Amino acid sequence: MTAAPDGSGARSLVDAARPVARLAAARAADADREAALSPEVVSAVVAAGFARHFVPRAHGGDEGTFLTFLRASAVLGEACGSTAWFASLAATMGRITAFLPLDGRKQIWQDGPDTLIAGSLLPQGTCERVPGGWRIRGRWPYVSSCTAADWTLLLARPDGGDVTQARFFALPREAYAVEETWASLGMRATGSHTVVVRDAVVPGELSFPRADLYRGTAGPRRTVRPVPLRAVTGLSFAAPALGTARGAAQVWTERIRGRLAAAGGATPALERAGYDLALSRSVDDIEMAALLLERVAGSADEAGDRPAGDLWAAAQARSTAKAAELLLSSVDRLLRAAGTECLAAEDELQRRWRDLRTVASHGTLRYATKAAAYAECIWSSGFPDDTGNRRSKHA
Repeated sequence: MTAAPDGSGARSLVDAARPVARLAAARAADADREAALSPEVVSAVVAAGFARHFVPRAHGGDEGTFLTFLRASAVLGEACGSTAWFASLAATMGRITAFLPLDGRKQIWQDGPDTLIAGSLLPQGTCERVPGGWRIRGRWPYVSSCTAADWTLLLARPDGGDVTQARFFALPREAYAVEETWASLGMRATGSHTVVVRDAVVPGELSFPRADLYRGTAGPRRTVRPVPLRAVTGLSFAAPALGTARGAAQVWTERIRGRLAAAGGATPALERAGYDLALSRSVDDIEMAALLLERVAGSADEAGDRPAGDLWAAAQARSTAKAAELLLSSVDRLLRAAGTECLAAEDELQRRWRDLRTVASHGTLRYATKAAAYAECIWSSGFPDDTGNRRSKHA
């Protein structure tokens, strides 16, 4: 999709996602079986505008909102979890790339804002200063879409340094090798393989400090919405999960409707009651999760230039993780209620359950750790007052 710089006359990313979803749905079983998205699906996701969604307008991108990102990614998730994951991370990495210095951004987006960028937030490699830039090396597992990407963002720390000193580095596809190590229970087609860099020199303009991203700050002439990473990073994974859960509920409902129709009114009362409860409770969980995620995305969009405190970011992360917990419980319940037939190797409901299980295991969506971080903020300073300011300690 070609968008006008101000977004006028351009289709909404949500609208653009719908035909991609139809294509992805038709290819979903093959993608799961072959552990790869088809080139047609990859191209359709990029053409719809996911890679350019968060790219600054100064570089031809849409500079879009988190709320649109959430809704569009969920549309794809209803069709195929792996496609939604791919699209979500393509958008997310465009946002992270915008933290690079101006000359680096110009290099990456010189051919337009639809450049496909992969990346990892794990500080697995090492880096050292050399004349003109940095020398990096290492192995980064779980780099989704690294084989399809034009560039990859990798996080490395100085040899012997801690993670607070780590930096991101942008490498073109020819600068790294890929080891095909991804063989997961779910999200099989995301291509989350291992990137290997044996010895690469990265110019200074293709690097920025990890602290900029985590604090949500950027240096001069950078156009990035000032939102701390932990306030929004869970959306990249919860958005595909939301769509996956909705799709699972649709599949389950059609299956049970067929079962009830075949019984011709002879379904035992207790069995029917079980279906009624499973449906209603799971739909409630999915709708509550959607409300939480829309609030998180909308709050991030409204952050503007105001300083984002630790408590706000912690609450954002907590709510996102809670939404993922609700989505997983909803589909767990549906799977149990569906019976043995859904456990067949290529059953669609089972595939969606596997995908959701895989998403929910991601570190950004672990409720216990997010709850602990939120609680620590409350224990130290109490709840905020009605103006949003934190009360004094022990007030």
